[in-house]
Amino acid sequence: MTATELLAAAVTALGGATRPGQVAMTEAVAAALEAERHLAVQAGTGTGKSLAYLVPAVAHAQETDSTVIVSTATIALQRQLVDRDLPRLAESLEPLLDHKPSFAIMKGRQNYLCQNKVAQATALEADDPNSGDADGNAGGAQTALVDESELSWLGRHMARIYEWANETETGDRDSLEPGVPDLAWRQVSVGAKECIGANRCPFGDSCFAELARRKARDVDVVVTNHALLAVDAMLDINVLPDHDVVIIDEAHELDDRITSMATTEIGVTALNMSARRAGKLGAEGRDEKLIDVAREWEQVMMSIDPGRLTALPEVLRPTLVALQDGLWQLQQTIGRAPEGEAANEPERHAERLSLANHLTEQHDAVARILSAFPAHPS
Repeated sequence: MTATELLAAAVTALGGATRPGQVAMTEAVAAALEAERHLAVQAGTGTGKSLAYLVPAVAHAQETDSTVIVSTATIALQRQLVDRDLPRLAESLEPLLDHKPSFAIMKGRQNYLCQNKVAQATALEADDPNSGDADGNAGGAQTALVDESELSWLGRHMARIYEWANETETGDRDSLEPGVPDLAWRQVSVGAKECIGANRCPFGDSCFAELARRKARDVDVVVTNHALLAVDAMLDINVLPDHDVVIIDEAHELDDRITSMATTEIGVTALNMSARRAGKLGAEGRDEKLIDVAREWEQVMMSIDPGRLTALPEVLRPTLVALQDGLWQLQQTIGRAPEGEAANEPERHAERLSLANHLTEQHDAVARILSAFPAHPS
């Protein structure tokens, strides 16, 4: 059956009425998929655009035995697609296709509970309820960053998360109801750039983010967001399943979301936190060197007018070079784990790998600045 015929069958099964704009959009999407070309569609309110692209997407996926990625900007639209549109569409099209249309949702890693981070936090609190690291990981030290009135507030949310962590089957933040503030959730989650990797993590086999990723393999449609789409495009790892078709809904938000994901901040506070974390792992004095360079960099930056740099002030270049070298030397030192640490101290080893990844990210951000403004030969 053609996509137009499948659309008609779906609309009838769902009790809807034929919409000329919806039919035209479905035909245009189907033609673009067939011709393997780009297509931009601006559809007005009431067109029924979700169904207009989902029907040809499902048909294409089953005809080519492939996966179609549907990317959105908002959580609300993701939920609409996964909780309402796709289940109803799958039921209506099952009798007409080779198999019932399958689908899954993929979110950023930070949306899932990190079991390794929970284990580190609970072990830390068991050793010393008032302890924690300078980077704000869960534990007593994180609460030391807020005043006493907020201490119990954050503690209550963390207690709820720990209780939920023992019960959840998905680790998906959206399944924790009522929800918790971002400050609390950050203590038990990691982003793609912070994750030490399933092969290195003590909880790699049961990782919630990896389980969601495996669930998304070999389905017809994977619903994701623009940020994760950007991560998949920018990183050297495959975050999303193999695909040759991407449908971007809410495309007007794509530019901002990709820009946000491609942006890295280099601040003195973050550099100092990295150095202090490294000091606890045995940094051979290179942590103190990084703190000194960060302090110097801050002083130089204060002499530069705020705003976008279209050229790199020469007064800043030596400090950036020193900062790049300091970050790299510290990363190399932290990355060399003592023999046997992975087996004897898995939490410490995981923290070492996490920090090494974070230092690499900071180093690469400085390196990109220097490469964007190459030095002129004297």
